[in-house]
Amino acid sequence: MRGLSLLLLGLCAATAFAAPQDSDSGKGRGGGDGNGGDADDQPSPSGAAGATSTATPASNSTSSNSALLGMKGDTVCTQYLCVGALVNGSTVQYTLQSLGVAKLGWMAMGFGQTMANSPMVIMWPNSDGSITLSQRQAPAEVMPTLVSSPPRVATLETSLSSLSGNNPKMVYNIPANSDVSQGIIWAFSDTNPGSSAQDAQLVQHLNSGPTKLNLGNTLAANSRDPTNPISTLSGSTSPPPTDSGSSSIPLLPYQKLIVAHAILCVIGFLFILPLGALVARYLRTFSPVWFKGHHALQLFISLPIIVPGVALGIAAVHKAGAKHLSDDHMKWGIAIFVLYFVQLVLGEFIHLVKPRSWTVDKRRPPQNYFHAVLGLLIIALSFYQVRTGFRTEWPQQTGRGSVGNGANIVWYIWVVAIPVIYAAGLLFLPRQYKQESMSRNKGNPQESSDSEEMTARYRDSPDRH
Repeated sequence: MRGLSLLLLGLCAATAFAAPQDSDSGKGRGGGDGNGGDADDQPSPSGAAGATSTATPASNSTSSNSALLGMKGDTVCTQYLCVGALVNGSTVQYTLQSLGVAKLGWMAMGFGQTMANSPMVIMWPNSDGSITLSQRQAPAEVMPTLVSSPPRVATLETSLSSLSGNNPKMVYNIPANSDVSQGIIWAFSDTNPGSSAQDAQLVQHLNSGPTKLNLGNTLAANSRDPTNPISTLSGSTSPPPTDSGSSSIPLLPYQKLIVAHAILCVIGFLFILPLGALVARYLRTFSPVWFKGHHALQLFISLPIIVPGVALGIAAVHKAGAKHLSDDHMKWGIAIFVLYFVQLVLGEFIHLVKPRSWTVDKRRPPQNYFHAVLGLLIIALSFYQVRTGFRTEWPQQTGRGSVGNGANIVWYIWVVAIPVIYAAGLLFLPRQYKQESMSRNKGNPQESSDSEEMTARYRDSPDRH
């Protein structure tokens, strides 16, 4: 589905502007494409930590730009924007261009691989046609604040910037550093700050992510134009690239915690808990030891897996500097975790506390039915939670794009298989009810001793899961 979306995006971009773009290290929420204005002018250094000036119209045409052949530079595209880098001696010219996928609010890039402590250049258009450039930094994944003395001062290039058309671009120059493989982060928002002030309040980005630019790359005729990413330097156009290069970016520390969180929670909630429910459903009428297996799986095996799994998720949020319980996945995760402990306590209560209706009348009390329904509800919610985790939460929190379709296929198989297998176990209900009836029939001294023993032993435990 992600691939189809990117293909449709590329076709739309090609129709609207006549030329997509490619990149081999696009990173973020989705695959890449981009447009840029042409820039035959070479970058010239000047400027301060922030700037506001009026942008003069610049062409977004796809004509050839042979003057750049042999120079050093690179282009990378994401779902919402492209970043082009052109090395010019002691400076680097960066072009940030919207792909027209969403309304342009502001665009940003930072020098680093995480939002925390990466020097950022944030730019946005103003209602009077001017552009604001703001250099900021953040200690974590919070709104970055203005830096009065940045390590490298960026200079807005108004003559190379263009706010017209479907693919506005904003260009700046910055002194080059010693990095050849330049790690960067990017961000795109569809909400304009509504102020030209360099310290204006920013609304959280629509998408963001890490990627890399190869500043040692020699530009050839078939290279993407770093000043006009929708075309090559020869002026030809081609379909937009995907973010296939995203997998080459190493996982960040908080992302590794997310992966570990996902693995443990999937094992605990989607394998151990369903297995415990199936043991109770299938073995209760055949072996008096079914409860021992059920009890061990749901408590002694799942608990040491689920608790660390949830803890790793909380640790990942803290490590990223993000806000806890800031979205539905986090809130549902805590809710399911609480229900899991309620279920454990209820199971132990049913096992240890036997009301008169159970010990004398041999009839199942209401809490046993509730225990069964709650257990199945937790498993159902867990399926939903896992899916939102790899389909929504992972790309939103990491900017690395969606998980491969293999996870989606496995999820669909599992979400069908578990209910079907459990439903098949309901075929043993007549046998179960017969055993329970024999246990209640005290007037029949010839009743099967084996059945009574089995029934008595499985009654000394939660009845259902």
